[in-house]
Amino acid sequence: MWKSSVLLMGGLGLCLVAASGAAEEATSVARGVARANPAPLVMPSLRDWKGGEGRWTLGPHARLLIDPAHAEALKPVAARLAEDMQSLVGLKVTVSTGDQPGVQDIVMRLESCGGASSQIGREGYTLDIGTNVTVCANTGVGAFYAGRTLLQMLVLRDPAGREPLELPRGRAVDVPRYRERSVMMDVGRKFADVTFLQNYMRFMGWYKLNTLHLHLNDQVLSDDKKSWLSRDFRLKSDNPAFAKLVPVDGQYYTRKDWDALEQTAAANGVTIVPEIDTPGHSGAFVLARPDLAYPGDQPAGGTLDPSNPHALEYIESVFTEFLPWFRSSVIHVGGDEVNVNGGKVSLTAQIDYLNKLGRFLQQRGKQVEIWGSADMAAGLDKSFVIQRWINWGDEAKIDWSDRGFTWVESFGDWYVVTFGPAYFNPNGLHGDALYDGWAKHLPANTSVNHGPVGGQIAVWNDKGTLDYDYATTVNRLLKDAVPAAGQLFWSGQASDAAGKPLGYGALRQSVVRLQYGPDVHMFNDAPL
Repeated sequence: MWKSSVLLMGGLGLCLVAASGAAEEATSVARGVARANPAPLVMPSLRDWKGGEGRWTLGPHARLLIDPAHAEALKPVAARLAEDMQSLVGLKVTVSTGDQPGVQDIVMRLESCGGASSQIGREGYTLDIGTNVTVCANTGVGAFYAGRTLLQMLVLRDPAGREPLELPRGRAVDVPRYRERSVMMDVGRKFADVTFLQNYMRFMGWYKLNTLHLHLNDQVLSDDKKSWLSRDFRLKSDNPAFAKLVPVDGQYYTRKDWDALEQTAAANGVTIVPEIDTPGHSGAFVLARPDLAYPGDQPAGGTLDPSNPHALEYIESVFTEFLPWFRSSVIHVGGDEVNVNGGKVSLTAQIDYLNKLGRFLQQRGKQVEIWGSADMAAGLDKSFVIQRWINWGDEAKIDWSDRGFTWVESFGDWYVVTFGPAYFNPNGLHGDALYDGWAKHLPANTSVNHGPVGGQIAVWNDKGTLDYDYATTVNRLLKDAVPAAGQLFWSGQASDAAGKPLGYGALRQSVVRLQYGPDVHMFNDAPL
């Protein structure tokens, strides 16, 4: 008998069930009155759940049965699910191909998802738990996310591990709220090694975050603002034409490193969006090509001159060199704070430079993202995806939909700046603050059809030359916000059975048990 209230998911949200609920349920069962299973308390919560009756047991002879028609696409997803299932709950499940499922099987198939295929899109899925379990999606990514949900359900089934491997019968139709669910890392100012990024992508995939935005070049200003402490670009090519781009601190990603990152990303439903920021924040390129520098910076050497046609030619050559590395269809071109160091670069020249660079990338099949700045709105190519980030003055109220742009919410209140100013969360971004504050900071009148297509939390390293690292310091400051971001960007704010918004404390109970997810070992001494 339960002696205190417990949390259970109900309908599309969560409901509180009092201690008397168990006795009441027992009485109802005795009277032959069936009770629908409440939705499982996974993170992010399911968008739609229709509870069935009773439980399905994952037995010792269970198989992961792949639809033969899509075996090639599903085999790596099924193999990963089987590996993680053994790791998390200790059960070895065989991966097989066939179309005759048994009662202990988990069936994985693509397309024809009970009439839901058009609804679930690229990343959504259906999950039917009945006589057996059937996962259906339009893509391998959708099937991967369904697998994360199944694993979470198994982890959450009983905190003491006393229950058998059972799942509640029911049907979920789960679809993301935002198409871009992002974490950004400023590796230009503070390098993050491959192992850390791989661990973080596994962590992100566990909570259905799908974008790792890597800010690949930047510079660190001295405290007296009279000199640059660093000006780095983090990709190293073997092409001698770019030998001068190698950072002074010797920390960079080779093509082999980048391929390893891309492989981990693909296995975890993550896309790596690379950002090469110009014409501002471009000290590394000025070091390599001082003839292309804008002359008015204080200190000098941090900005390319966008009015110099050779500057655009050079940056196009940089992209030409590294585009083959990138699997993402989205490329970020920066474009922000060009005059932050006292310069007076023409706004017309900036817009012209960015539009031309954007067209260059579009001709190579890429979607362009850019940091938003209201003074550029009238001139920028409307096909660019804007990241809304400025959290001060009138610009903090801008709805980029009204300006004719697709946009991602990357509001500055959700930045972590290590050792930075108080308004950029130098002591960490807490899940409660993000969860409670996200909707409040969106522009007025934001809706599903008139609002952002994505959300992002970010780590900036304005003081990146100080002695700290990602695995300890940065993770400590960011980790609590990652599950909250997953919840907000996939499902939005959770509600109880009556439709009342539910506080993050209820969701945190699941986070404490789910932790970083399978195969993330770097942060064992820093639990969530």
